[in-house]
Amino acid sequence: YTPSFHSLHHTQFRTNYSLFMPLYDYIYGTMDKSTNSLYETSLKRPQDVPDVVHLTHLTTPQSIYHLRLGFASLASKPLASKWYLWLMWPVTLWSMIIAWIYGRTSFIVERNTFQKLKLQSWVIPRYIMHYAIKS
Repeated sequence: YTPSFHSLHHTQFRTNYSLFMPLYDYIYGTMDKSTNSLYETSLKRPQDVPDVVHLTHLTTPQSIYHLRLGFASLASKPLASKWYLWLMWPVTLWSMIIAWIYGRTSFIVERNTFQKLKLQSWVIPRYIMHYAIKS
């Protein structure tokens, strides 16, 4: 499954039904004939280079929910501890562990285009406490 496979599902009539199991499209003959060539063409396209990058890092364990990746309603407000975020503590703990193990590089959480400007938001998956601990 690739984004090009999905785009053909929306643009071509009666093709690429099994978005998350493309094997069935191969078996039953409903795969669009241009799927592979479109995928190869999309790989040759140059990577988008942003004009503006907003770089952020996590502060407290619950600050992950203030990203747009978390809850949009929290992302639009200043960071403040809410009582209901304590209910999410098991998820918070797992996100901290994953950030500690795999958090060596930043990742893109948002891409926007405003007129001719390409904007991206990047997150460094490290909390304040990660900077205090020696690796």
